[in-house]
Amino acid sequence: MNLRFVGLLFISLMVSGCIVSPYKQTVDDYIAVAPKVSLGMTKAEVIEILQPSQKRLSSTEIKQPDMYKKDGVLVEILYFRSGWQSDGLTTDDEFTPYLFNDNKLVSKGWAILGGAKSQGQASSETNVHTTTIVRPTTIIY
Repeated sequence: MNLRFVGLLFISLMVSGCIVSPYKQTVDDYIAVAPKVSLGMTKAEVIEILQPSQKRLSSTEIKQPDMYKKDGVLVEILYFRSGWQSDGLTTDDEFTPYLFNDNKLVSKGWAILGGAKSQGQASSETNVHTTTIVRPTTIIY
């Protein structure tokens, strides 16, 4: 083997090993700031704290918010990437939902929503990606 080729291959492997996934960096940033969020905060306060942690994501890598009115109360759900699995799928379990009633944070996490609607995982035996779909539940506030 050509010594120059081996050297270039070694350098390439070293450099590629140093590259960190934007998803991992996003999750690390989210984990660092998420404890600053507490119930009762306004939507603007929550966004100010959490949005910078999501800056590495493109518009196709985020989960769009949900919004509706129930009994005259504006219900908004914002999702922030808080997890990542290298299975090639973007699923609900990689995000944490923040539920607002009339602009105030009333819940964080999937418990009140009945759990994530989709979960992804790579099967080590067949190397096939699978997605599990769970039926959504009614939000109670």
